[in-house]
Amino acid sequence: MSEDRPPRLYKILIMILPVGVVIGTIVFMWMYFAKHQEESNEQNIIVATGIRISDLQDMVGKFTDLIGPRTTETEEGRTGLRQAAAMIEGRLGPQNLGLIVRKDHGEAAHDLLFKGLWVDVRGKEKPDEIVFMAVSYAGAGEVADANTTSTVMMLASSLAKENPSRTIRFVFLPFDRNPAEQNRWLTERCLSSEETCAAIIGLKTMQQAPQIGTEAWSTVDTEAKATLWWDSLKEGKPVDAETPSVWMTHPVYASQAWQDRREERLKATIRVTQEMRGWLLTAAE
Repeated sequence: MSEDRPPRLYKILIMILPVGVVIGTIVFMWMYFAKHQEESNEQNIIVATGIRISDLQDMVGKFTDLIGPRTTETEEGRTGLRQAAAMIEGRLGPQNLGLIVRKDHGEAAHDLLFKGLWVDVRGKEKPDEIVFMAVSYAGAGEVADANTTSTVMMLASSLAKENPSRTIRFVFLPFDRNPAEQNRWLTERCLSSEETCAAIIGLKTMQQAPQIGTEAWSTVDTEAKATLWWDSLKEGKPVDAETPSVWMTHPVYASQAWQDRREERLKATIRVTQEMRGWLLTAAE
């Protein structure tokens, strides 16, 4: 009789198997819909802002893997600066994004001339009032500085079809200097005699590792009145100020952060870019 009975293990497996199938199906369905929702959210961001993580990833990869260091201190770095300028001009120019790339008269270093480049999203009502969005395209060739420059390129791309009241001017500077010097470069070299500077928003890499518990965004060498203007800008209602200027940074632009988490850094950068996009549109009202 005992030989005719199926082993107890078989009975247990027969009872457990349907439960396992049900649980496996539930887990699969949850993963499927979670992935679908993530892709849907990303698509909504693309439709609303034109910001794509694939574009950011491509630009960061080119700066880090193809171009490398971008500095006047070495021959490799000087070559990198020229290649970076060519990449910015090609990516944002008439053949791709359709914007006109302009250049200032530049500054000599090691018998070479390095120039600032800019593109405009022209204002409809006050086109001669310029809101600057500035960044340096110099860098050590790391993900952090590549991410910084790529963010401003992506901002220019995402705002190219907008119709702000003031002109938004995206400027790529050849040297990474302190905010005061960068501001002088912008106002002395990147404005025509008929134009006025309405505001300057600058983006920099984070030089030190971010402190735990500190605010994500932080300002760099910025006066108190400019910080107040920036605080109001973040709330969507900038107060009047005489040529406000704020240079800022974020942990996604820190070399010491996000180590070995490149994908997470890129996703966080998309969220940061969305914030800056809103600030620029508010400043250009």
